[in-house]
Amino acid sequence: MIYQDSLTRAVVLISAVTIPGIATAETTTLSFDIASQPLSSALIRFSAISGLQVLYEGRLADQIQAPALKGTFSAEQALRQLLQGSGLSFRFSNASTVTLDKTPAAPAPQSNGTATMPAVTVTGQGVYDTASPYNKDYALPNATTGTKTDTLQFDTPVSVQVIPKAVIEDQQAIGLENVLKNVSGVAKNWGFGADANENIYLRGFANGINSVGNIYRDGVLTPNMPISLANAERVEVLKGPAAMLYGRAQPGGLVNVVTKRPRGDAYYSLQQQFGSYDTYRTLLDATNKITEDGALAYRVNYEHLDSNSFRTNIYNQRDFLAPSLTWHITDKTQLDLDFIYQDSRSIADSGIPYDQQLSGAIPGKIPLSFNGNEPTDYSNKRSYQQGITLTHAFTDDWKVRAKFSALVQDNAAAQTPSNETTNGSGDIARGFLKNATDFDNKYGTIDITGRFATGPIQHNVLLGADYYNSTDKHFSSPYRTAVPTINVFDPQYGFTGFLNDPLRLGNIEHNEWYGIYLQDQLAWNDTWHLLLGGRFDNATYRNSFGDKTDDDYFSPRIGLMYHPLDWLGVYVNFVKGFNAFNSGTALNGSSYDPEQSREMEFGMKGNWWSGKLQANLAFFELTKKNVKSPLPAPFSDYFVTIGAQRSRGIEFDLQGQLTDAWNVIATYTYIGAVVTKGLTGDFTGVGGTGDRLENIPRNTASLWSTYDFSHLGAEGLSAGAGVYLVDSREGNVNNSYEIPGYTRVDSMLRYRRKIGPSNVTFQFNVENLLDKEYIASANGYSQFIHQAMPGAPRTFLGSVKVEF
Repeated sequence: MIYQDSLTRAVVLISAVTIPGIATAETTTLSFDIASQPLSSALIRFSAISGLQVLYEGRLADQIQAPALKGTFSAEQALRQLLQGSGLSFRFSNASTVTLDKTPAAPAPQSNGTATMPAVTVTGQGVYDTASPYNKDYALPNATTGTKTDTLQFDTPVSVQVIPKAVIEDQQAIGLENVLKNVSGVAKNWGFGADANENIYLRGFANGINSVGNIYRDGVLTPNMPISLANAERVEVLKGPAAMLYGRAQPGGLVNVVTKRPRGDAYYSLQQQFGSYDTYRTLLDATNKITEDGALAYRVNYEHLDSNSFRTNIYNQRDFLAPSLTWHITDKTQLDLDFIYQDSRSIADSGIPYDQQLSGAIPGKIPLSFNGNEPTDYSNKRSYQQGITLTHAFTDDWKVRAKFSALVQDNAAAQTPSNETTNGSGDIARGFLKNATDFDNKYGTIDITGRFATGPIQHNVLLGADYYNSTDKHFSSPYRTAVPTINVFDPQYGFTGFLNDPLRLGNIEHNEWYGIYLQDQLAWNDTWHLLLGGRFDNATYRNSFGDKTDDDYFSPRIGLMYHPLDWLGVYVNFVKGFNAFNSGTALNGSSYDPEQSREMEFGMKGNWWSGKLQANLAFFELTKKNVKSPLPAPFSDYFVTIGAQRSRGIEFDLQGQLTDAWNVIATYTYIGAVVTKGLTGDFTGVGGTGDRLENIPRNTASLWSTYDFSHLGAEGLSAGAGVYLVDSREGNVNNSYEIPGYTRVDSMLRYRRKIGPSNVTFQFNVENLLDKEYIASANGYSQFIHQAMPGAPRTFLGSVKVEF
């Protein structure tokens, strides 16, 4: 779609001089109707439509005939077609400027003075398309998480799903849980209410250790923290073991939040959200160049969140500030500086003893708002993260990137967890624990990437090394059991007897690992794509109790993609993973082998309408071994690593545009996740052989779709709706009770209009429109199996956003 007022304001010159203040298109999906003509003339028309400057030397484009271009494309897709067969390639010098370069194969002149060349593959960085603040695409062509290179998803023989900024904005997602509901293979994990959005299952396995979510931000591990989406450009989810590129990680997959970067053109937005349970969220996004030539640019993202809950005494408050700088030192060297400050204040939530209601031990229905924790409980986390990235291009094909990040966290918590019933009238036993942690980690990586050819085979090589070091100091008070019970039907609060217990330094944990990895992406005629990679890791762990591990591991990955048709890809991959360390004490005094995993995956990818609509169908089998479990009494202080688990499944994803006005994102997942080797008895930690893994539904499905009514005469009006289906799940590792499935419906209504120089958006979202009562997840482990978390009832969220 072309906005007429934007076209009339766009004055673009094709020259070698950068002109500030060029207007950007309000969307990267644009209508082009350019007749076949000299390329120089066609580029002038392209610039007027897209708002991009196109720079080249002298009369480089005068003697080249451009093909006709008619239809709806992104700016990058349109430029690819205009340059097809020209012998020219393009690169983004900054967010609003494209530079044309000659490729080694020069065009041969014909008798009519124009050049006609066979079709060539032109590769651009896609910076403008994916990072424009006005980008409304539901499908993005490239991803970096799966290969650590900017690669077309359609050519990559692994499963990577990208949730772009447009989906995040349409659904008004505040936490990661609201984003990941659009991703196949994702299930809700337990998190005591605090960090609940970060604790998930991917392909049947938890993404963290002991329900502590491990999320990556720009490829850097950011553990133990609630993740703000205030500076999220997109969320990329890599399915299956990620150890080959990222080292020690859980086998189900990896979630990477890609952040917004500074831009050379001015953009400012202020958004105020307000909703149910006294929810107020303020967002600020500001970016512009600092120097006249755009070599130095900044971006600042800010969030203030203040929200209560349908759960009694539960709240969530957050302040988030993320300034960043980008300095183009030369046209080949770039320096990025990032800083993130976050202060999160919330409260632990033990949920409800849902299984006791099912068994009849508690007579009647437990109110979904019941919370056994005291209002004086707290869970506060403050963090400071700094990052520096230096990128240098030796040539157009070879570059090096060095990145260093440091994270410091101060965490403090006091909780009065409730668990099981003590009588038939609904009284529940409670305890009290107060703790704190001082956590810091350092991460460094250096990557060298290069492109070259050996005969007809194109190579994209990655050689890298990384280093990770963390120290986690734990402080705690004694666990108290002399806490008054609380009744689920008539809770009485006010107990603070142990709130002033002093903290003492306890366990100190040290994690350290380094890895070296090599990857090659080989391509034959854009039909065959082979991915080869391997990584060597050394990882050590030690703590104050004398536990030590020192593990070496080699993680290979191989994948093959075949395109029998232009729109179809068929792929297969095999990967092995190096997972969590196993600390603790063995009966014979030896250390434990680490968790290990392997996966075989077969799939198909579809790509239609120049990448505007994408689909992925995957069949996988993922196994995990060396799962640690406590031994039964009288050896309950000891562990054994006999556990083994398997997850087999089918995933289907469809996302993109069905028409210019109609967006869709849909998923389906089937997972059979079971224990293949376990222990018998209560609270074994791994379950018995044949048991289903907790919280993992066999079937899940989702559908979210939006429609823009502007072309029907209702300019600026759009609406959306979604449905989310979750099958029944086991409530704990021993399969002693089942959580029922549910269906939830969400909706959205939005109106945009231009007021003066600003774009103003009014938006209203409803989550759980039909007010369905359901259980979202359960703790499921050891003595805490009586804790389950209800899902939120009907929730409203409104928003006013101003952009200029």
